[in-house]
Amino acid sequence: MDALAKIKIKKAFGLLLLVVLIGGSLLIFNNYFYTRQVAREQPGVTATGTIEATKVMASFKIPGKLKTLITEGSQVELGQEIASLESQEISSEVLTAQGAYEAAVNQSRQAREAVSLTSQQVETTITQTRAKVEQAEIGVLDARQTLDRITELYNSGAVARKSLDDATNAHALASKKLEEARAGLEQALAARQNVQVAQSQYQVTQGQVKQAGGAVQKAEAYLDNTRLMAPMAGFITQKYLQPGEMLNAGTPVCEISNLAHTFVHVYISEDKIGRVQLNQEAEITVVSFPDQVFRGQVVLISDAGEFAVKKAVNEQHEHDLRSFKVKIDVPNPDLKLKIGMTARVKLGEEAK
Repeated sequence: MDALAKIKIKKAFGLLLLVVLIGGSLLIFNNYFYTRQVAREQPGVTATGTIEATKVMASFKIPGKLKTLITEGSQVELGQEIASLESQEISSEVLTAQGAYEAAVNQSRQAREAVSLTSQQVETTITQTRAKVEQAEIGVLDARQTLDRITELYNSGAVARKSLDDATNAHALASKKLEEARAGLEQALAARQNVQVAQSQYQVTQGQVKQAGGAVQKAEAYLDNTRLMAPMAGFITQKYLQPGEMLNAGTPVCEISNLAHTFVHVYISEDKIGRVQLNQEAEITVVSFPDQVFRGQVVLISDAGEFAVKKAVNEQHEHDLRSFKVKIDVPNPDLKLKIGMTARVKLGEEAK
């Protein structure tokens, strides 16, 4: 192959390579600008809402006269005392209930001791009367044998009539003593019912102890309820009463708001709600801090549409566009965000 042919081949190869490079570059640039165009056609979702925070109304469980109340704007922790009622009367009721409980305990102890003492006395008496019965039975047996022997002797003429009469009287006396001993044993056995009565009385006193203990617990609970504890951590954002005022059970005393962890509710129309996802990041701006962006996160997307943002003009070809509530958590550790501030929310591509 001559040099001219080689030069022509090299030029052709170079031209082909240049065409490939130009085509690839055009493809890359075209894809880039197409992606940007699509991004411009599918912008992020924007909406406007209001800064909110979790709030609770703190109130007493019992009526009374307000004694103390924490100042508005104070930061409180969960379980911290924030208010109290005057408690002198309830404290007296606690002491009275405790006294009644102690008296009931003493009565119950005495009743328990009475059961033991009565049982011992009854069993001792039964043992003694049984011994008397056994002794009387032996006496009757001896008197019977003596009477039989004297009767035989009298019939044979060996003894006088007086001896027979004496033996007969002795047997009758022994029999009478046996009857008395047996009657005493029956009375002793019947006395066991006294033990049952004492046991019943003890059980009654046990019930009285429980009742008195319940009264103490109730009085102490009333006393505890004169102290109002914070149901959550936060700030006192509003006071409804002042010390010295009377209140009923359940009357709101103050409002506690969790300002360190705010949130925003926005409503997104159904033609845009598909671009909103759980845990999606959001940018929040407020007029008070125009140069600062607060970061948030989508934590709730309503499953049911609410009010219509656009009404249908023609029922055959159009339909109402409804809105869906979206909740966005916004940490607020520096407390810059205030409840009620208007918040501009950006979701999707605009928030990245």
